Amino acid sequence: MISIDNSVELAIRTYLGLPKRVRGTDGPPRRELEPAVGFPDLLDLLEKYGGDKLAGIELGDIEWYHRLRNTLYHDGNGVTVDPEKVDAYNQIANLLFQNLFQSGVAPEDEPPATTLLGEFVLKWATLEARIRSLAAKHLPKRTPIARPAIGLYDGLIAKGVVPTTIRREIEEMARIRNSVIHGPTVPPHQDLKRLITKVEEILAALPKD
Repeated sequence: MISIDNSVELAIRTYLGLPKRVRGTDGPPRRELEPAVGFPDLLDLLEKYGGDKLAGIELGDIEWYHRLRNTLYHDGNGVTVDPEKVDAYNQIANLLFQNLFQSGVAPEDEPPATTLLGEFVLKWATLEARIRSLAAKHLPKRTPIARPAIGLYDGLIAKGVVPTTIRREIEEMARIRNSVIHGPTVPPHQDLKRLITKVEEILAALPKD
């Protein structure tokens, strides 16, 4: 968990410090980047300059796992963490790296997730990225990255792009997802399998990009 968190911080700091011609978008000026010495400062800058690189990424998750990492690091005498939580953060870190640098970390033959919680994190990220991609296409004035996914879905409903029948399911799944990611315990495997199946069903009901 500590190593993953360190890699997330390094990835964010590296991305923010890239020249514009390499990054392809505007980044923080030196007067903003140099004082950003703490992890929360880097998250603030990434939120401001990340743009569509944050599709499928919840910065609140990264902040939550960073606090968990600090607990392990500073009060780690006998404190441990569920392997499922480690895998979940690892999947978020992999997705963030891929988004920022357009390159994968894990070998192609390595499974994308080693636990059901990690698989659920990836499935939800795929669902949210699909919604934001549709919003970017059909709601260009809504600044898709800045708005919650469910708000974007409402806009897509108004445009007749997506079905209204699964709107409540998406909202409920978003609530469950946050509870699962930030909860103190990991749900039973059968519950996680059910959640993964539900996300897959929602994805199947959405139009392609």
